Amino acid sequence: MKKTILISLAFLFTGCTVNDAYRITNAALSKNPSAALKSLAKSQAISYSTNPKKLINDIKFLSSLIENIDKKWGKGNRKVPQPKEYVKYMQNYKSRAFVDFDKGLVTVETIDEKDAKKSLKNAIITTLLLPEDPRAFDLFGTAEVKLGKTPYLYKEVKDDQNKDIRWEWRANRYANILINSKIKTKKIKNGNKTLKVSYVEIPMVKDHANIRVAKFKPFVQEFARKYNLSENLVYAIIQTESNFNQFAVSHAGAIGLMQIVPSTAGIDAYSYTKGKRWKPTNSYLFNAKNNIELGSAYIDILNNKYLKGISNPISKEYCVISAYNTGAGNVLKTFSSNKSTAINRINNKKPNEIYKKLRTELPYVETRNYLKKVITNKKEFISI
Repeated sequence: MKKTILISLAFLFTGCTVNDAYRITNAALSKNPSAALKSLAKSQAISYSTNPKKLINDIKFLSSLIENIDKKWGKGNRKVPQPKEYVKYMQNYKSRAFVDFDKGLVTVETIDEKDAKKSLKNAIITTLLLPEDPRAFDLFGTAEVKLGKTPYLYKEVKDDQNKDIRWEWRANRYANILINSKIKTKKIKNGNKTLKVSYVEIPMVKDHANIRVAKFKPFVQEFARKYNLSENLVYAIIQTESNFNQFAVSHAGAIGLMQIVPSTAGIDAYSYTKGKRWKPTNSYLFNAKNNIELGSAYIDILNNKYLKGISNPISKEYCVISAYNTGAGNVLKTFSSNKSTAINRINNKKPNEIYKKLRTELPYVETRNYLKKVITNKKEFISI
């Protein structure tokens, strides 16, 4: 049944990206694929052009990926990348690592029961040395990762000697210590089978978030200056969207630090900055500089195009923040279905009235809460 739906989709939808296919595949593999796909078609702005062959390949690849995870770990134990949780599978899906940026915790685990310690050790080393350059590996695949470049978790995780882990010899040494003294086990269900999971938990340093902020600071400064934005607004949006997780991926297909959806904001922002229309790829958006450039450019588009005409800068910022999450159209419709009327109504209200209306009348609870989160997070970056 699921395969039939996937094949049918290949003829119904043409030319979507891997991100679009990822959303479609998740819907098709859900408990109620028909309902999920209908909801997806209504709610997501997926752009389709004229490349059905690519779509078929993308869906086959992503369907295989999810089915491989479920086959090895069981549906109830599936983990996929989230905006604030990095997930990487290794060793033909038998081992995996996930980094919870909110909790500041790295977990590495394996279901290889034949040689659990060896598999877990190799997975730990790979996790500690995964490069921050997105071109060096495939986030969604399990092929061997080429190590050697600056690790993604560099300075955010230290070994037992409180040393940064930059080279393989130190990662190997620390992996041995973890295997010998910190290994834990648990049982999980995969259908009728019970699997033994061997795992270790590695705490990140207390100021891991500040380390990531410092890493991306030059890009925030550069593009905030270019687009005349407040740096603390850009920081606040990044924190709210991804908690500075460079490889953030959402179920809606949003990518990277500022959670750019390639087929909508990605196209708009790239066209705006580069002068030509192009849908950014995963690899392009996993690059921190590219992502912050396009995210900042999109804020500028909201400021000077979609929400142009709002006179009070505070009211405008509230609207821009909300629009970054839900789109300018939904923000304006909160005031009127007519754009000019909506702008006039916004201009006739005080900023606190605008804030209250957006917090209570925007169509989605997520967006209402999003505005509050960004405004709260802005305060954390005033002194940076």
